[in-house]
Amino acid sequence: MYKYTGNPFTFVSGPYTTSDFVSVMLSLASPLAANMPLTQVTPTLFSFSDGVQTITNISANGFLFLFATGPTGNITQWSADGVLPSGGFIQTTNNGRTVTDKAQTINPTGTALNIGSPGRWVLAAAPDVGSSLTLLSLSLTALGVAARRFKRAAA
Repeated sequence: MYKYTGNPFTFVSGPYTTSDFVSVMLSLASPLAANMPLTQVTPTLFSFSDGVQTITNISANGFLFLFATGPTGNITQWSADGVLPSGGFIQTTNNGRTVTDKAQTINPTGTALNIGSPGRWVLAAAPDVGSSLTLLSLSLTALGVAARRFKRAAA
């Protein structure tokens, strides 16, 4: 899971405040390769947020993800865009020269912008679903055994 956390917006109107910022989370089938040129990728899941609206792979009317990486596979250039059916959008771009985070809502009307202050992408570890399911199963089994003993003691 890749996570982007932008810096607070410096220009805002409408419902946005200077405490709001762009955040993006996306899941890919595999990590991005090292030294990858700017390449379009299709995530299995994604979510954009700007403090006012949220755009997910379920609610998006359109989306685009382009990434370039350095020698260790870290993201060095990007364009991540999510668009709602209403026309509202959230976008973050870094083309190597200009970095921009921006967002727009339609109802209520508002715009937010941050230019030249890049956020940061990190590769977060995926949750260990197997261990969580095992722990849940053991917990339910223990509750079942306890309930059975309690029922026998009451009889």
